[in-house]
Amino acid sequence: MYCKKCKDLGTLTIRKEHLYCVKCFMISVNHKFRACIGKNKILSSNQKVLVCLTGGQSSTVLLDLIYNGLLQDNHKKLRIIPFFLHLTGFGEKETDHKVAELVINQCKSYKFNVYIVNISKFYFQKSNTLPDINSLAETNTEQDLKTNLKNILKKVNPTSSNDIETKIKHDTFRRVAKECQCNFIFTAETTTTLAVNLLSNLAIGRGSQVEYDIGFSDSRDEIKILRPMKDITVEELHHYIQIKNLTHISIDKIQDNNLQSVIKQFVWDLQENFPATVSTVCKTADKIGSIDKSDKRCQFCKSAVVPNNEKLTAIEATNFSRTVSNFHLGQYLNEETRPKELTNEHDGSMFPFINEYFCYCCSKNYLESGNQNNNLFKDMLPV
Repeated sequence: MYCKKCKDLGTLTIRKEHLYCVKCFMISVNHKFRACIGKNKILSSNQKVLVCLTGGQSSTVLLDLIYNGLLQDNHKKLRIIPFFLHLTGFGEKETDHKVAELVINQCKSYKFNVYIVNISKFYFQKSNTLPDINSLAETNTEQDLKTNLKNILKKVNPTSSNDIETKIKHDTFRRVAKECQCNFIFTAETTTTLAVNLLSNLAIGRGSQVEYDIGFSDSRDEIKILRPMKDITVEELHHYIQIKNLTHISIDKIQDNNLQSVIKQFVWDLQENFPATVSTVCKTADKIGSIDKSDKRCQFCKSAVVPNNEKLTAIEATNFSRTVSNFHLGQYLNEETRPKELTNEHDGSMFPFINEYFCYCCSKNYLESGNQNNNLFKDMLPV
């Protein structure tokens, strides 16, 4: 069998049908990366970009692609000024340190420096001071324990926990980018990852935010999050890492007992048995956008919040159903028994502060957290 590009002997099969030689495969992956950046025409020359690393497969390949792009001649050179970031504080201290040390070593092998930032200190304690490059900060104080992300998210169900963690990470990315004077952020989501995120978004009530969470650019803030690996699949990552013998760590931050993990398994099965379907799912997501535009923003995820209108929404129908279900025999609907959302009250509401301070999903997460979790939602609501 021969390579579909150069007709030499092919050694790699992609999507169970496309055969490549090693050289053409590497050219193809590099082209997908560069084309994704180029065709969107968002980055101009010599822009400062914060590159977010995790030590996982996609992060490792992103780091290598950036390094190779910077080495190219003038015509093909990747014209960015990269800064590198790795966040800690998501799990056990020992694991955190192991992953952080791997990321530091990865960056050093390319002669890059990296900031290792503890998310508990930077997000919850509102510390805007970046640590020294290539150094691990210790977090042992009583205040650190109170604002430890893992401890805080234990109080929330796993599905909401994953969603909240993602939003906190993105907010931290932007704050670090601001400190580094970067207007853009690179993250390492692949086609496969984004397909999981798309279906998860629809399932948990973030369907109106798909264009920002799945598309190439998340432009909800003046600092944009870009996804230059969105056209590369997990299958291609495996081959790339094996060919270049890159060191990485297996990271799966999605817990097992939640909606996201079920959807992830479903997408991975699709990738295995019907490879073209996953890319089709992501291409469909590129065409999805919210019709309603609003300047009002959710205080937690920064998505647009659409004010109430005359049309009955699913949220209002759910709340109405809950109210009526709690009626006693002989009780009637009046101003005192109307659903809280319709009377602009929040105590006891199924969706507290919805359309006023939060979008639907963040309102649900706020309720899940027990309404009193000041570390997650502090400074977002009126006193």
